[in-house]
Amino acid sequence: MDAAVQHWTDAQKSNISASLENMLASPLFAGSPRQQRFLKYLVINTLAGAADRLKGYTIALAVFDRKDDFDPSLDAIVRVEATRLRNKLREYYDTPSANHGGKDDAVRIYFPKGGYALEISLQTAPALERRTHNHSVLNIPRLEEDRPSLAVLPFTNIGSDNTKEYFADGVVDSLIAMFSRLSGLFVISRRSSFAYKNTSKTSEQIATELGVRYLLEGSVQHAGNQVRVTAQLADTKNGGHVWSDQFDRELKDVFALQDDLTQSIVGVLQIKLDGAEAALFGVQATTSIVAHDTLLRGIATHRKYTQKTTNEANVLYQSALALDPKYAAAHAWLARSLSLTWSQRWNADPAVLELALSHAERAVALDPQSSYAISILGWVQLWRKNRDESIAHCRHAVVLEPNNAEAHLFLSLALSAAGLGEEALYYVEKAKHFSPVADAFYMFAHGQSYYAQKNYAKAISIFEQGCILSANFKPNHFFLMIAYDVMGRHEAAQKKFELLCELTGNRTEMPNVVIWTDKAIALQQEEAWQRIVSRYA
Repeated sequence: MDAAVQHWTDAQKSNISASLENMLASPLFAGSPRQQRFLKYLVINTLAGAADRLKGYTIALAVFDRKDDFDPSLDAIVRVEATRLRNKLREYYDTPSANHGGKDDAVRIYFPKGGYALEISLQTAPALERRTHNHSVLNIPRLEEDRPSLAVLPFTNIGSDNTKEYFADGVVDSLIAMFSRLSGLFVISRRSSFAYKNTSKTSEQIATELGVRYLLEGSVQHAGNQVRVTAQLADTKNGGHVWSDQFDRELKDVFALQDDLTQSIVGVLQIKLDGAEAALFGVQATTSIVAHDTLLRGIATHRKYTQKTTNEANVLYQSALALDPKYAAAHAWLARSLSLTWSQRWNADPAVLELALSHAERAVALDPQSSYAISILGWVQLWRKNRDESIAHCRHAVVLEPNNAEAHLFLSLALSAAGLGEEALYYVEKAKHFSPVADAFYMFAHGQSYYAQKNYAKAISIFEQGCILSANFKPNHFFLMIAYDVMGRHEAAQKKFELLCELTGNRTEMPNVVIWTDKAIALQQEEAWQRIVSRYA
């Protein structure tokens, strides 16, 4: 029945309202005030016969406190929360009453896709039994994708020059970035794909662990001014290769080579491209292949994440920009690297953040459609504690590149920093979906989302996992210590304090891992730090 034309008696409205209150008090909804408010708003308007007024714009202003300049193309809050609400409703109605669910409820609230109008039904016992049975079979909440799923594994560097491995990695980076911009394809992040470099695992094992059907494997041979890329696409569900090809180009045509390879996969998997996605092909990032090679060497150096290698990477990025001042990717990577020197206190001069900002802004000005550049601009603004700018840029990056794990990660951190923990949780879960291999940085973002919700027990559990994954990643240790203190676990907090002192080399200065833009949370953290220092320093 169309919710817009449903007519309810007072008794029916009373039953629906009572059922709604029971639902909102259940464990599934009790910790989600944003979802409670959203569902209440939808139900109230549906019962009032005003379902036709349930539009994304009005919901954004009324429920999510957006301003009247709200732009749904840049801010996906309503669509994101609608997806979460649909999943929560399904889970609630699949949960038995004994477990505080609604499996036996006579009132059923359905939230169809394609709009914001609800469908509400009141059922007799026999009808309820049939409907509940069918619903539990067909509508179990899942993260599985209804589009082709792909992981691009590291390509083998062929040839006598082992120093060219960075070039082979760069080709794969570019392929992942290009595939990630296609909405018709689910793509695993570079971070997780490269966890299988030099692995002895079979294609079937890798695909199972990453949750994908297709694997793209290959090799790169770079000699003089020539480059050869050989690639094979494996279908791990049916077995064997469904496509293979060899691409020979002059080095200056490497961007065209990458385009050709990507388009071949698009054709094999029958991925439909919209106009904007089709326009991505044929774009040459730089006319200087030397600048490109220098950038790739800088990225490979940057990923060693030490003070020495970060400084070396900065020099390489600057050399790339000297060769091509309009190379957007080089500006973006330099901005990222400079912000890393600030966050790690390798350079405590505030001017370094301003320099990072200027390069990030230049990157976006040169390539306004680069999700990577826009996400880095959001990341730099987060370290500058510019809440609104950071969130806006990170949202824009996610809209432009829906498969980009890091864009989702940065957005999650920006939202957590602003105290918007529920929404941050959604985006970090998406980030981990694209990057399923366990990682300390992603655990940090996940823990932050719960910390911002004041769910300290859950935050502690996740931060502890992050500490196990990396003993040297300071943010997980720091926030775990603070959460221990808030929960009154002083002995555990003291042990973390001593460990942090070893990692940072001081006992009184708070580590530079705090990027809260929510003043209340920032103050709470400052006070917790001072308590800990007064006890143990």
